[in-house]
Amino acid sequence: MTNTAWAEKMGLTFPLVSDVPRQTLGVYGILDTDPQSRLFRYAKRSYLIIDNAGIVRYKKVLDNARELVPNDELLAELDKLK
Repeated sequence: MTNTAWAEKMGLTFPLVSDVPRQTLGVYGILDTDPQSRLFRYAKRSYLIIDNAGIVRYKKVLDNARELVPNDELLAELDKLK
């Protein structure tokens, strides 16, 4: 499913992006570049909130891909942008 179709299905009102060539991942510091890693050249589990001006207002990069940031934490960060 494309990002657009998925966003429409979820009722999202903001754009979703994809970085297949992994160019943006490096810019944001979320690309795993350790050649010893099983996930070499893949995105680390990361959460980014970027405002309308393109400024990163929240960034959390997790070392363990099984961990998640609680929804309450993300919603609180989004509330700060209002």
